[in-house]
Amino acid sequence: MRYAQINMAEFTSHDERKRKIGILRNDIKSVFPEIRAFVGVDLGGRSELTISVYDDMEAADRAMSNRTKHLEDKGIKDIFHHAGEVDCFSIEEEQLGHLLKSGS
Repeated sequence: MRYAQINMAEFTSHDERKRKIGILRNDIKSVFPEIRAFVGVDLGGRSELTISVYDDMEAADRAMSNRTKHLEDKGIKDIFHHAGEVDCFSIEEEQLGHLLKSGS
């Protein structure tokens, strides 16, 4: 069953948050090779909420290890996460193109 990780990160500055998300936007599959879906939400200022979806809990656990390495000394002031099985998901198919463009 699909498994999701929800992360809340507080960066040391707005510029550092933008820089880090820019790296993920361009290289997410090299940082998290097993990721199936990713949404990053700018909460304003230094805060970012991310939702990552994986095939299963084991893939999510491997990604957590990658996340720890990827974020070392990268301007993160605080981060916490929640994780669990995806039991409901909905998206309008015609909106996929718009969402993909908003993340590039």
